Amino acid sequence: MDGETAPLLADRSEVHWVSWDGPDDPQNPLNWDQRKKWAHVTSLSVLTLLVALGATMIVPAVPQIIEHFNEHSRVLGPLVTSIYVLGWIMGPMILAPLSETSGRLPVYTWTSALYLLSTVACALSPNIGFLIVSRFVAGSVGSASLTITGGTISDLIPLQQRGLALALYMLGPILGPSVGPPLGGLLVDTWGWRSVFWAMAVLFACSTLAQVAILRETYAAVILARNASHLQFKNRLQGNSAVWRSELDVGLSSSQAMRRAAVRPVTLTLKSPVNLYLSLVSAYVNGALFLLVTTLSLVLRKEYHFSAKAVGFAFEGVGVGNLVGLGVFATTSDRYIRARRQKGVLTPEDRLVPMVAAGPMLCLGFFAYGWTAQLHAHWVWPIMSTALIGMGNVFFFSAVISYLVDSFTVHSASAIAANIIIRSLGGTLLPLAGDHLYTSLGWGKGSSVLALIALLLTPGLLFLYTHGERLRERYRFVL
Repeated sequence: MDGETAPLLADRSEVHWVSWDGPDDPQNPLNWDQRKKWAHVTSLSVLTLLVALGATMIVPAVPQIIEHFNEHSRVLGPLVTSIYVLGWIMGPMILAPLSETSGRLPVYTWTSALYLLSTVACALSPNIGFLIVSRFVAGSVGSASLTITGGTISDLIPLQQRGLALALYMLGPILGPSVGPPLGGLLVDTWGWRSVFWAMAVLFACSTLAQVAILRETYAAVILARNASHLQFKNRLQGNSAVWRSELDVGLSSSQAMRRAAVRPVTLTLKSPVNLYLSLVSAYVNGALFLLVTTLSLVLRKEYHFSAKAVGFAFEGVGVGNLVGLGVFATTSDRYIRARRQKGVLTPEDRLVPMVAAGPMLCLGFFAYGWTAQLHAHWVWPIMSTALIGMGNVFFFSAVISYLVDSFTVHSASAIAANIIIRSLGGTLLPLAGDHLYTSLGWGKGSSVLALIALLLTPGLLFLYTHGERLRERYRFVL
């Protein structure tokens, strides 16, 4: 504990410490009714899905947007898509610390309102500059659900039951790249590019109303702090000057707590080799996936002469792989964790088992995707290859998010924020290189580069699974 907090906790005997009223206290989110817990998980999973759709539904509309605003730059097209992901870099820097100081609920409420407003602004954009800025704002505030839902699940769901909840949460980021483009394609072909944003605004308005009706605060530190404030106020009215504080209060003022929380994502990354490596690999995997999303339509139109609508439905190859991977994770993760716990050997690294398989799957998927397109094999083969990429993507990110939640529990929002910030850099920058990569090397060699990088990263992932606990304990630090 640093020197600035010492005076606040100098004499604990004068303080009444507020904790839960026993292990079965109904105020403790871990003891809430199962229906209430899963209503929270479902509502936030839907919110996360909508935010993820916002990243990719616009892809089929980009040519029409560029034509509408009479723009000729080759950079502006990809930027309309990637600027939203850039917002996922900026948003977590603010939203994760806020969720660990002010609570989860206010962050969800205000960011949902701002997301709705910025989406309407996109629909009304008078020029492409206004559209890009509005997309950036939407991505920034939309990152709230991506960043702190893992923390909310940690607040609500015991360790051995988190697999299904995490699978629902991951459904949005996983399905977004495959479901978004065909939905966007249908809207663009029927009503034009602005209809994509109007549809998103309507869906998000409904989701926001559901949140207001369902969500309650789940962060234990905030709930206990409010209980302590209520007790202190009640006793002051009765003339009792005793101090009441939450058992989880570490003695920081609001400004001190916010400063510490603000630097926590950076600290978690820079002081932990495990987190740093996972974040860098996440950046590559996310970037490669978005590169696939932004170039698949080009491959299918140029090599197989697909229509715009047919291209949209071709993204379902990724979607099928995502769903299969998610189903495997949801049905096996908790079962494996319970078995390890019964043996008394459970560690957070046990969540990383699917990640080890992800590297070879991504390698094989990208290699097959590129060369089947290069050799003009039947169109079903490159699409089937994208299904393998989708499975690898699910195995990787489901394992990483589960690991961060189990490792950092109450600070998991900051851990996930750090990962999202770095992986979103990959999702923003790597797709910008896709056109040059394939123009220079062709579909086969270009995708082989992506496959080779995935394969080279695999030994490091295996090392984290086998030696991650030792590294994590060695570089453990006070948060």
